[in-house]
This record gives sequence, C-alpha cells and structure tokens, in this order.
Amino acid sequence: MLVLDSSRTKQDFLNRKGKSSSRTNDLILMQIKHFEKFCLSRYEMSLESLVNELISSQNSQEKAENLIQTYIDHLESENKQYSSVQNYSCLAKNYLKFRRVKFDKSELQDNLSFKPQMKEELYPITKQDIQTLLDHADFKQRAKILIQLSGGFRISELLGLRKCDFNMGLERYTAYIRPKYAKNSVARTTIISIEAMKYVDQIIQNLNDNDLLFPHNEKNIKNAVVSELNIFGRLRERAKLNESYEGKKTHKITTHSLRAFFITQFEKTSSGFGHSLSGQSRYLKQYERFTLADKLEKYIETEPHLLIYQNSENEQKTKKKLLELQAKVSRLEQVLSQQGIKF
Repeated sequence: MLVLDSSRTKQDFLNRKGKSSSRTNDLILMQIKHFEKFCLSRYEMSLESLVNELISSQNSQEKAENLIQTYIDHLESENKQYSSVQNYSCLAKNYLKFRRVKFDKSELQDNLSFKPQMKEELYPITKQDIQTLLDHADFKQRAKILIQLSGGFRISELLGLRKCDFNMGLERYTAYIRPKYAKNSVARTTIISIEAMKYVDQIIQNLNDNDLLFPHNEKNIKNAVVSELNIFGRLRERAKLNESYEGKKTHKITTHSLRAFFITQFEKTSSGFGHSLSGQSRYLKQYERFTLADKLEKYIETEPHLLIYQNSENEQKTKKKLLELQAKVSRLEQVLSQQGIKF
C-alpha cells in the first residue's frame, strides 16, 4: 500500500486551496495539526495511517462518518465555539476528500450531529471600561488603544502602520492600511480621532517616513500579533477587567471589543460608514462606495461618540455651567421674593 509523505501532502492540500494569504495557510496548517493530534490520542494512529486505512476500506463511508463525528465530539468536549467546530470538522472532511477517501460529502454531512449553537449576548465595552484600561496603560499602550478604537483597526493592521501611511493635511488624520496587513488582503483608508492624533504626533516626531509606528519583527507578523494580545491581557488584568463569559475561557473585553465599539458608535449616526472604515463585512457592501469627503463628514459627525476623555470633559463643563446657572436663578428668586415680587 502506498504511503505518501505527510508534509508534501499537506503542502499539496494548501496549493489546492488556491492563493490564500499566509495567515489563512497558517490557520489551515494549525487545524490539520489539531486533527493529527486527535488521531494519535484517540486511535493511537497517525493521520496518514488512518487515511490509508480508509482508502483501502470496503465501507469507507461509514468509517469516515464515524471518524468525523468522533472528531466533532472531541472538539465540543474542548468547549470550542460552534463556528470553530464547524470550521475544524469541515477542513477534516475536505482533507479526507482531497486524499481520495471514498465517501459522499452530502450524505456524511446529513448524518453528523452537532450540539445546538448557544450564543452569549456579547458585552458592549463602555467608555468607563476604556478609561479604566487607559488609566492603567503606559504611553505606547494608550496610543494603540486610542488609534484602534477610533479607527477600527485590527491588531495586524495597527502593527503595519508606518509614518508615511498617514495623511495629516486634512481635518482629521487618515491612515492607509496596506493589503499585506489587512484581512483578505483588501487595502482601505480609515480615519482617527483628535484624541488619537495627539499620540500619533508624539510618536512620529523622530521617525523616518518608512518607519513603523510600533516596531516588531516584520518577518513574523503572527508572533507580533500574539505578543500584542498577551500585552493587552496583562493590561486587562491590571485594570481588573478580566471577567469571562459563563462557562467559557473567552474574556468579555478583548481587542475585538475596541473594533466593536468603533462600529457601534457609527450606527448611532451613519449606518454603514463604520463598517466601511473598519473593513468589516456587510450585506451588499459592494454597493457602498463612499468618497473620502463623505467619510470625513460622517466621521466628524460621529466623533463625539468616539472620544473617551475630551467629550467627558465637555460634559463636565456643561454640567458645571448648568449648576452655576441654577444657583444664580435660585439667588434671584430669593431677592425677588424678599421684595415682594411674585413670579
């Protein structure tokens, strides 16, 4: 029986998936490795041995179904999210099919059983939460948070920013996100708030045009992202905002919460613009084609909802003036009352 080299087979599988980004290929390899570990722990056989056994089996349909169902049960026992279970098991099916295991995919899918999808109500991060994070952060971390939440950046996109990517000649700074760092390799231009602009001004003072705002090993963006997640995790712990969803390891506040905050604020004023600026998928998005002038206009309209400190300061000033005005009215009422003037 012919046994193929596993590394070559995996590379062939990646090649068949098309011209995916390196990030997508890394994810596929991670899922295959997870499937391999499962095979070793459950059956005490390598994935390659199982594949070759299935290829030569007379009842490969039933055996493939049993293998994938057992793998699904294993994924669910690890408390993986419903979407992750679907993705991992789908890749396992596709890999078996790629290796020429004979089974009907539609029939197999009909016979699989998944736990019902349970969705938590996602926690909406508040300005108070963000202030607490900022109060426990150093200068660089505060800059990252304010840039990310005011421009809708993913971490990889934030790490890809260079001095020359900013246009500082407009009412608000715009930032060009290069396809290398953007999801699905789709470049876009977004905008940052006046609060974030102040931090960018300080950071770029001594930088050359092509220098990164937040230096890292450009050859391994994946490790740089993981490092940023760890830094944010330690900040979250210092700020005592470490609460997780019930029965899960997922924290209620993550770096994704900052993007969610950004998009949510735009829904208060201009539905669609937040999705456009953040590069978030949206139904019929191909018909949304905004000019930079459109984006700037709507951004400035929405900006008060994005500001963390300055808007709070304005609110406090307004409250102070209102209290002073109320005190003046009260004194005037007393004077008029003493003079016998009715009002």
